[in-house]
Amino acid sequence: MHTAAVVRTQAGLIEQTLEDIKGLMSLPEVYQRVRALIDDPNSDIDQFVEVVASDPNLTVAVLKVANSAFFGFAGKIDSLNRAVNMLGIGQLHDLVLATSAIASLQLPNDIMPLKTFWRFSLFSAVLTRLLASQLKIPKSERLFVIGLLYEIGHLVLYAKHPELAKRAIELSRNNQEMLHTAEQKLFGMHYGEIGAKLMAQWCLPAHFQDIVHYQPTPDLAPEQRRETALLHLVRACAEKYIFGHMSAIEQSVSADIWDILQLNSELLTDTVEKALKAATEMEKLMFN
Repeated sequence: MHTAAVVRTQAGLIEQTLEDIKGLMSLPEVYQRVRALIDDPNSDIDQFVEVVASDPNLTVAVLKVANSAFFGFAGKIDSLNRAVNMLGIGQLHDLVLATSAIASLQLPNDIMPLKTFWRFSLFSAVLTRLLASQLKIPKSERLFVIGLLYEIGHLVLYAKHPELAKRAIELSRNNQEMLHTAEQKLFGMHYGEIGAKLMAQWCLPAHFQDIVHYQPTPDLAPEQRRETALLHLVRACAEKYIFGHMSAIEQSVSADIWDILQLNSELLTDTVEKALKAATEMEKLMFN
C-alpha cells in the first residue's frame, strides 16, 4: 500500500537528489566551456574547435558523428575544424551535452546496462529527427538532442535510487500499467518530471523541459503539443524495437496521437526501418 506519507518521503528523496544535483551529477568542464562560448556573443568557431580539441574522446566522437551517414555530409571529414563547421554550433552543443550527461552516471547492470541505454537513446534521437523532418515540425534538428535526453529522469532514478526504480518497474509489470503511472503512484512524480527538473538545472530551453516533462502524458501538455506527441510515439517505438516489447504501438500510445501528428502507420514503419539502420551505424561509430 502506498500511503501519502510514504509517497511524500520518496518524493522528498528524489527532490533532495535534484537539489544536490551539481554535486551528484555535474557536467564536465568541457561542456561548461562550450556553454560559455555559446553565451558569449563575441566567440568564434575557432574557440569552439579549441575546446573540443582539448578533450581527445570528444574530438573522436565529433569526427565520427560528422562522418556518419545520418548527417550525409559530402566527402570524408578528417579535420576537426571542418567537422565543427559542418555540424554547426547548435548540434555541437547537443552532442557534447548528451554524451557528457549520459557518461556522467553509472547505471546498475541489473536494471539497464549503459550500452543498452545508449542504444535506446540513439534510436530515439534518430527517429525523432527523421519524423520531425518528414512532418515539417520546425527546428527538427534540435529535437535530436531531446530524443537523446528525454530518458534522463530514468538515469537519475537508476543511478541514484535503484531500489525505488526497481519497485516502480515491478509495480508496472504486476499491474500491467505504464511505467510512468507506477512511478507517479510511488514517488508522486514520474521520470518526465524528474528529467525536466534536471534540464532546468542545466538551464536548457523551457520548451525542452516542457516536452520532456509531458512526453509520458502528452494529453496534458499545455504547449508544444506536436513535439510532445512525437516523443511519446517515439518512446513506444523504442520500447518495441529496442526492448522487444510485444504490445502493438497503437496500444502503447494515447489515442489522439495519430490525429495530432497527422501520421499514418505506413510512413512510421518506413521511417523506423531507416532509424534502426542509422542508429546502429552511429552506435558502432561511438562504441568501436
